[in-house]
Amino acid sequence: MSSFWTLWAAVGTLVFFVLMVAVIVKYWRNNHQADKDKVLDTFDGIEEKDAPPPKILFVSYFAAFVISFGYLILYPGISGWSGLLNYDQADDKLSAPTTSLDAQFSLVQDQSLISLADNTEIVSSGQMLFQTHCAACHRDNAQGAKHFPNLIDNEWMYGGSDEAIIHSIELGRNGAMPGWVDVLRPDEIAKISYYLASLNQRHTDVPEVKVELGKDLFVKTCSSCHGDGRLVNMETGVPDLSDNIWLHGGSIEEIQHTIRAGLNNVMPAFGEQLSQNEILAIGAYITHARLQNDNRLASLDAEAVERGEYLAHAGDCVACHSAEGGEPFAGGLPFVTPFGTIYSTNITPHVTEGIGSYDYEDFRAALVDGKGRHGYLYPAMPFTSYQHVTEQDLRDMWEYMQSIGAVSRRNDANQMMFPSNIRLGLLAWDIVFADRKPMEYEVPAELQNKVEDVEKWQRGKYWVAGLGHCSECHTPRNIAQALDNDRIFQGNLIDGWHAPDITAEELFIDGWDLTSLTDFLHTGHSDKGSAFAGMADVIKNSLSLMTREDIESMSYYLLAGDSNNMISDAAVRLEPKGFDEVSYAEDIYATYNQTCGACHGPDGKGRDPIAPTLLDNGIIMHSDPFNTIAVTIRGLQPTYLDKERNFMPMASFEDVLSDKKLAELITFVRLHLGAREVPVTEEDVKQVREMLEKAGYSGGLHVTPEMYDQRDGNINVN
Repeated sequence: MSSFWTLWAAVGTLVFFVLMVAVIVKYWRNNHQADKDKVLDTFDGIEEKDAPPPKILFVSYFAAFVISFGYLILYPGISGWSGLLNYDQADDKLSAPTTSLDAQFSLVQDQSLISLADNTEIVSSGQMLFQTHCAACHRDNAQGAKHFPNLIDNEWMYGGSDEAIIHSIELGRNGAMPGWVDVLRPDEIAKISYYLASLNQRHTDVPEVKVELGKDLFVKTCSSCHGDGRLVNMETGVPDLSDNIWLHGGSIEEIQHTIRAGLNNVMPAFGEQLSQNEILAIGAYITHARLQNDNRLASLDAEAVERGEYLAHAGDCVACHSAEGGEPFAGGLPFVTPFGTIYSTNITPHVTEGIGSYDYEDFRAALVDGKGRHGYLYPAMPFTSYQHVTEQDLRDMWEYMQSIGAVSRRNDANQMMFPSNIRLGLLAWDIVFADRKPMEYEVPAELQNKVEDVEKWQRGKYWVAGLGHCSECHTPRNIAQALDNDRIFQGNLIDGWHAPDITAEELFIDGWDLTSLTDFLHTGHSDKGSAFAGMADVIKNSLSLMTREDIESMSYYLLAGDSNNMISDAAVRLEPKGFDEVSYAEDIYATYNQTCGACHGPDGKGRDPIAPTLLDNGIIMHSDPFNTIAVTIRGLQPTYLDKERNFMPMASFEDVLSDKKLAELITFVRLHLGAREVPVTEEDVKQVREMLEKAGYSGGLHVTPEMYDQRDGNINVN
């Protein structure tokens, strides 16, 4: 700066300071002349009077002047004046990383990224540069976002060597994939997506044949770059499609979008914006963050992680925290309630999108206390059941949840009506409705002579009441959506199905025993029928992954009963006899044979692997005919629990039989094949049909999964 401008700035600062002091002194000396009763002017009927300013105002001004004057003497505030303290801005620690980066590198001999990652000052400089140039895409902690890769794991599309990382920063990258929308039909794109999802053992509700057809199409159209999907080519940036890392979204829908539209993925070059030392500093920060993440994963207890994975399966965490066809644990599943729609959250260890910033206490608070970092949780999160999980099991689950891959899927915004959208109100819900009594594991006095294996009963209760959270679906809820524990396991409507009454008495009457119930819970198939709808998903994602011993303990507990869940002395086990000569001669049997007999057999005993038995079937025998009615109206798709035992789809009879005829048919089947004598009325069928039609669950003769996917999810039919 020239001497003229230096002098001009100094004079201007001092003159302005003196003028401000003079103005305040003038008003202070004239303060006694003010007249609080004198009206200076009136604005919209409001009088402005000549009241004196309070003395505290002048005291504050003079204090500010004294401090300012002291600052101008001690620090460089008047142009070239350096102040009595000789302060230099270069001494500021916040300025040092950027102003002395070259000086930092001049002291370094080994410029490998591993070595630089140990240099605190260079890593700090690199972090500041990363925040400026890279964080907008890769997030503040370099963990990535959708379309922008995670830089702190060990999965590198173009390689993680020093040369590859520096090349990416300096010269950029450009990965392209053609779109196939004009080459492949929508059904072919869907089949390829099913095959890709199967590579990382993702469950999809599609038949095995579609996966095989998808593989053939993939090999035909994509193998030149991707091989069979497991090929990795770091020269061209071809990713591994068999792992659980999906840069552009790994849900079935997102995979299909990528195939249809293709990609043009660009990483900009920073070679002309950053010096070589600045590029090395960014690489050092990335390497430092990656090594920290490696150390975090290495510090996890391997046995606890393995045990935690088992417990996470037992808790069925993946079912609720994964959208339909979405990435595991990434959230997005809607829960339609009378108060609006809640979406499950991302619980992967992603810092900004998931729970990567949580510690164990945060994790425990969410599972046990229903309290997240953002506020109290809705009871769709079964914390009222998870509160019974032991401390050790919670810690093992925490270890496992830290070990899974981070997914950068953002959480969906809940759509709750007022005042349900106010989180603090959930504290009141918790105080009023949450039962916080510790779990009692003593066998009730009424059952002590009936429970032979107390330890097995207690173990089963722990699984059923805790991680299994069976009551959350199978227990009625009150108007505030709190469990009615006085009617535990007495059934509840969910997604247009009846989560049936599973009390000990109902199970006893319907003829379940330890073997049949354990078979059903563990495999989805038994001589009492097969699982479908939500229960099939529970078995697929949870119960089938547990040991038979643990599942048997659950069955033992459910069959034996507990407090508020006893088998009455008057209970009589049903023993359906099947069709006899008289029933074969009835007119309604002809309707049965035309609509049901082709698949379930003329005798109702099923035809493996086409359709399950109706004779002695748990749903047919159930006291509530809701699901039997709903199945005939909605139809059923195979559950694909076991590719060797996937029954054929069941057609809907909504457009085939009238409500009256359907009521007669169901009454006939329940009487002879389920030993239920109470008739199903035309009005019963009408009520169920109208409810299912309102929600879009009924589709006529040819029912497809798309009909369920496209229904209005905001309609609560429960």
